[in-house]
Amino acid sequence: MSEQGFKVSLKPESKFIFSTSGSASSIEKHNTALQKLGLNLVYFTFPHDIAAKDYADLLRSRISRGGAVTGKDGLKSKIIPFLDEVEEIAKKTLAVNTVVNENGKLYGYNTDAIGLKTALENALKSTTHSIKTAAIYGNGGVSGVAYHILKELGLKVKLTGRNPEKVKAKKEDLGIEDDEISAPYDLIVDATPISSQPNFLEAKGFSELLNNCKMLFCHNMPEKDNKPNYLKSYCEENNIEFIPGSAMYKAQLIRQYQLFIGDISAEAIIEKWHLKD
Repeated sequence: MSEQGFKVSLKPESKFIFSTSGSASSIEKHNTALQKLGLNLVYFTFPHDIAAKDYADLLRSRISRGGAVTGKDGLKSKIIPFLDEVEEIAKKTLAVNTVVNENGKLYGYNTDAIGLKTALENALKSTTHSIKTAAIYGNGGVSGVAYHILKELGLKVKLTGRNPEKVKAKKEDLGIEDDEISAPYDLIVDATPISSQPNFLEAKGFSELLNNCKMLFCHNMPEKDNKPNYLKSYCEENNIEFIPGSAMYKAQLIRQYQLFIGDISAEAIIEKWHLKD
């Protein structure tokens, strides 16, 4: 039973999918879907921080099928040295968000990449605006993924955030140089949790990015737990096309669970996790 009280049935052959974060609603959602599929898998989260080596050791244990890695204290990057193999996009972006245990060997993936690419491609195909430049706000694991995906899509990109020193360090770690572009930016990618905060416009440098932008992607999803998304409301009031984090979440979750489960269709995941539009 999880700390929040969701009951699961354990068998000797049961394995765990761990996560370093997760609300009560996500715990119930994942475990309900796994139970409906008849799988001996249990989704388990823990609220405390964990060191990268300790998490890797847990994921390598015999009871583990793998785990989700969230952005706590740079864990997505810090866990990489403790993995046996890492896919190329995760190496480029220095961010692993999914680890799969295959007979004691740990394989690192970044499913955020396919999720974000899907969300942005769909938005760019449907918009009537000309989108040629983008600014990424934030310096966590998603910001590196966003930079590479936006470049793949042919946009000129600038990486910025509320802490210039951390942004500078992020660029150095990724080995990237900003394009020589300045505001206004056509597309803003918010890779921070500020949309949960009513005073988000006070975040250093953020309000300036919103001036004359045409489209905004918000990685944070407070609405998932029935909380207001203040940034979404702002975009609706100011005629800015809003791309919700859920547009990324669907594609990344499908790939994540195909990695965990193996032989399962995208359609089955969409049905069991209630991902239909």
